[in-house]
Amino acid sequence: MRSPLAPRFTLCVVLAALPGLGLAQGKAGYEAAPSLAGTELAPAALLKGPLHKVSEPVRVEGHLGAFVIESKFGKFSVQGANLLAARVQELAAIEELQKVQQDAAFKDAMAKSAGGVAKFAASTVADPGKTVESVGKGVNTVFGRVGYMAKSSADYVGDKAADVATGSKPTGAAAPAGQPAPPPITGDPFGYNKARREWAKKLGVDPYTSNPVLRPLLDSAAQASFAGNFAVNLTLGAAMAPLSYAYSMDETVRDAVWSKAPIDLEKENLAKLASLGVADRVARDLSRNKWFTPSLQTALVARLSAFGKIPGIESVVATAAATQGEARARFLLESLAMLATHHEKEGKFASLRMSNLVPVGATADGKAVAAAAIDYGTWDKDAQAFTQRKDAAAPKAEVKSRTLLVAGKLSPAAKQGLEKAGWTVKTGLRA
Repeated sequence: MRSPLAPRFTLCVVLAALPGLGLAQGKAGYEAAPSLAGTELAPAALLKGPLHKVSEPVRVEGHLGAFVIESKFGKFSVQGANLLAARVQELAAIEELQKVQQDAAFKDAMAKSAGGVAKFAASTVADPGKTVESVGKGVNTVFGRVGYMAKSSADYVGDKAADVATGSKPTGAAAPAGQPAPPPITGDPFGYNKARREWAKKLGVDPYTSNPVLRPLLDSAAQASFAGNFAVNLTLGAAMAPLSYAYSMDETVRDAVWSKAPIDLEKENLAKLASLGVADRVARDLSRNKWFTPSLQTALVARLSAFGKIPGIESVVATAAATQGEARARFLLESLAMLATHHEKEGKFASLRMSNLVPVGATADGKAVAAAAIDYGTWDKDAQAFTQRKDAAAPKAEVKSRTLLVAGKLSPAAKQGLEKAGWTVKTGLRA
């Protein structure tokens, strides 16, 4: 299934006239998901650079771009402009770490550390044409039903007892087809988490990245530093320029992730969620969702803190705890970021609720504002169903207005369909 909705739409009229790029409509007036020029979905700087280029045209799947990044480090296939931004940022870090691995002092440090040679050898990329990351198939829609996991896989003693009493069985989240699952974060069993964070800070990247090429390079660098006494700043010069690191990681979140151990982040995040009125069990389920790494959990808590203690915060956390896939996690985070900006600048929300994966804020006077971090929205049955869902409106029987905030663009048909259903649409809101 595919879903609809998205921000800008001016160029769509031109693209529809081009062979192979039109938005085909079925008998019911629904549009087929298109393939578009990359500039319709993401900033030009993310589409081509000294280390990469994005294959053209870009397919739209589930209202997010399915980007294929071609680089000398391999091909990365990712879903959504947000994850594209993160991967493009990480290319420079990969290049820098590969240079570091050629340093004689680094090789000596690896030789001194147990198992260093094998780990070092496994972190290199020999085939630039190889697909090292795949978005997979059947990513589902962010407007229709999304794949959920029942509960988190790890269980505390008290939670486990409660599950037995109620007959429920905690299950882990299966990786969406083709997507590499993030590594388990178990604290610092080998003693090099601090070194890993130091390398990540120097390189301006997420220490808990799911990048299948960068991750082993960071492992090797951390191992060389912790077990082989290799200085983090021995080879690197000035800190790498901090590109716009993916919307979810503002300066405050980055500093927290770089400076604090995972367990300390978890304790702080659980305490903040408790202060927002989130039940302990719901908060712990979030902490056990492997798709919400310490970085993404910290970003989520930061977004929710912007709303203060209002009804519905727990529903957002419960949805996050059940969300599978990094693309969906980032979609929720960016959607919340747009909603938080509206809350701070346009008018305070009295409550929040979730319409599947789409967060909705409601004001005290009956206005509903939904936010969808899609790249390009088309009009299909899921988009139409979204406009008719009661949970997409305010919690009161009468709704004075409905507004949809869209990160990217909408096709003319999607915009028309939404407006006809009574929604005011604001597009192009991606920071």
